[in-house]
Amino acid sequence: MSWIEFNKPFLKGEKPTKWRRLAVGSWGAPNNPTIYGIVEVNVEKALRSIEHHKKESGEKITINHFVGKVFAQILKKYPEMNCELRMGKFYPRKNIDISFQVAIEHEHDHHPDLSAGLVQNMDQKSIAEIARDLNSFVKVIRKDHDPQFSGLKKLSGMIPGFMQTFAVAILKFILNTLNLWSPIFGVPKNAFGSILVTSVGSLGLDLAIPALFPPANVPMIIAVGAIFKGPVYETNHEGIVTQIKLERFVKLCGAFDHRYVDGMHASRFTRDIRYHFEHPESWG
Repeated sequence: MSWIEFNKPFLKGEKPTKWRRLAVGSWGAPNNPTIYGIVEVNVEKALRSIEHHKKESGEKITINHFVGKVFAQILKKYPEMNCELRMGKFYPRKNIDISFQVAIEHEHDHHPDLSAGLVQNMDQKSIAEIARDLNSFVKVIRKDHDPQFSGLKKLSGMIPGFMQTFAVAILKFILNTLNLWSPIFGVPKNAFGSILVTSVGSLGLDLAIPALFPPANVPMIIAVGAIFKGPVYETNHEGIVTQIKLERFVKLCGAFDHRYVDGMHASRFTRDIRYHFEHPESWG
C-alpha cells in the first residue's frame, strides 16, 4: 500500500454533451441543507376548541394561531430545536418566540407586501393571548405601513439591485453570526424568533412548499394550507367500514434546515402534531 491512492475507482473520463455542459455551467454542486415534509391533520377538534376560545375571549382566533401554539409546545418539548447555529456552535434560545408572516394590502395598492409579527413567549400564553398579540401587530402593520421594518425597506430601496445579495449577506453576518443589533439596521431585535409560520390557505392554496429565509436563521418555516373536507372511515372490530363521514382537514407543509432537524425529529414532530390536534385541551 502506498502513502496516497485513488479514493474511488473510475473509468476513463468522458466529455459531457453540449446540453450537459450548459447544465454544469449553470449549477454548482448541491449544498442546500433544506428538507421538506407534509402532514395532513384532522382539525375538527381543533376548530371546536378555537370556537370555544373565541366565544370565551372575544378575540379573532384562527387555525394559524392554533398551529403556532402547537409548534411552541413542540419546541418546549424538544429545546434542542430552539437554538441558532453560529460559528460552528448551537446557541439555545432563552425564549420560545414565533414569527407569523403578515400580508400587507392597502386600498388602491397593486403591489402587496409582506411583513412579520413576532409573538414572544408563545409556550407561556393561551391561544387567546397569542391571537390578541398577533392581531394587535397586524393592525399596526397595516395601519402604519409596517413601522418595524420600514427602515430596512427604505434602506433596501436605496441599494442597487446588483448589490442586494451582498448587502443581505452583510446584514445576516452582523445580526446572526456576530449577534449584534443597532436601530440603524431598520429591523427590530430578534425579528424572526424561533421559527416562522405562514398562511397559504388565506391565499386560496391547499398547500405550498415554503422556502427557508436565510436572514432569519431559523431551523424551520411552516406553511398552513386551506381547510378542506375529506372522508373519515369508521370501522368495527373486524375492520369493516360501518360509516363514512366528512370532516375538516388541513395540510401543514414544512421546510427544515437539515443541520438542526433530521428524520428522527420529523417522526417525533409528526406524532406530537397529531396528538395536539386530537387533544387541544392538553395545553388549554
